[in-house]
Amino acid sequence: MAAILAGNGTGQNQGFGRPSLEDRVRAIPAGRPVEVSFLNGSKLRGWIGEVSAKGFVVTHEKGNRLEEAQVTFDSVKSVKGIKSVKPSHTTRNILIGVGIAMAAIGVIAGIGVAVAEK
Repeated sequence: MAAILAGNGTGQNQGFGRPSLEDRVRAIPAGRPVEVSFLNGSKLRGWIGEVSAKGFVVTHEKGNRLEEAQVTFDSVKSVKGIKSVKPSHTTRNILIGVGIAMAAIGVIAGIGVAVAEK
């Protein structure tokens, strides 16, 4: 029983808890977009590639080129699947729309005040 709880140290599921990072990465299909969070706080968005015993490959955009990064399991905090490698600009677009609406209301109010003064 103690051997089951201790795990075998080969990257397999350690006891009854959550699967190991290696098992979770192996479950991600090749070519799927992912975000890798590193222990040093940095992040890398790209597409998962080949997985080995020590790590995996992430293909990512740098400039106008695709580059491959070799990532070791011991440098990774987490890996999660994402919809797209490109960041979403939804919040930015909403703020731009609100700004345009406020400017339009200001122009209309200014015209109303100018007409009322005549």
